Amino acid sequence: MAHHDEEIKERIRELRDYYTSLVIHGLVVVVCFLIWLTTGGAFWPLWVLISLGTVSVIKGIRLGLFPQLSEYFPFLSKEWEDEQYKAAVDESKEKKSKKSE
Repeated sequence: MAHHDEEIKERIRELRDYYTSLVIHGLVVVVCFLIWLTTGGAFWPLWVLISLGTVSVIKGIRLGLFPQLSEYFPFLSKEWEDEQYKAAVDESKEKKSKKSE
């Protein structure tokens, strides 16, 4: 039961970190936009927005917040990582047992 509680706490920490990074990304984009407004020129904050938006979406997929996208990018999910680890461990055990026979 304690292991399950730790998983829940870790999930909540990950979500808190994600939402905190969203707020920070939003502030960075607003500051960049304000700098652009005062200096003019080409709309360079778009590159900041695209970059931080991409990072946010990938983190969100990894946390399972976009289940529709998780279907297309299963390797970004925690479950996929756990499945791959389990498969690798099982394969390693099979190789060891075949060598000892």
